[in-house]
Amino acid sequence: MARRAEQVSAQRALTASERLRGELNTALFRWERVAATDVHARGRCVSVDVDEELVAAVEMREQAQRRHVAMSWRDQQRRHDQERMCAVLLDPLRATASWFLDNQDKPEQVATIARSFQEARNVLAPEQQQDSAGKLVDELLGTADEAMRDHLVGTLGKAFARYGRQDLVTRLETPREDEARE
Repeated sequence: MARRAEQVSAQRALTASERLRGELNTALFRWERVAATDVHARGRCVSVDVDEELVAAVEMREQAQRRHVAMSWRDQQRRHDQERMCAVLLDPLRATASWFLDNQDKPEQVATIARSFQEARNVLAPEQQQDSAGKLVDELLGTADEAMRDHLVGTLGKAFARYGRQDLVTRLETPREDEARE
């Protein structure tokens, strides 16, 4: 019986004493043969005794962990909100659409708000770097290595198609058709 009780109690936290008592009763209620005898035994858990100071310490630790997780989640949520807001502020169309969702009764102000977001983008936009991804792609597409160009066009075409940008897929394939005519 002690073996069965230890197996069940090892799976419970110190603060779950009532649940442990119920599970112990369930585990001990079955009749089982006592080793090397003809005796069958079963048991019953009347109470679970725990050290109150230890229970209080465990509860305080669990509460501190919950607070830590909640603070971590808030910090993560704030960083996510900041990233989203940066993306919106640097894209006047999205920013205007976001504003218009909340102010659909003011369509006459949309143009003014859009201009405000364009001005904000001009002030807030980071400086453009010399090599943008688009410039690099253009250079790679202009390379003399046909195998590299074909591989790049295939890879980019799949990526653009997956994001529903058929216009970009068509633009990628246009130079290839022009070369095929020559």
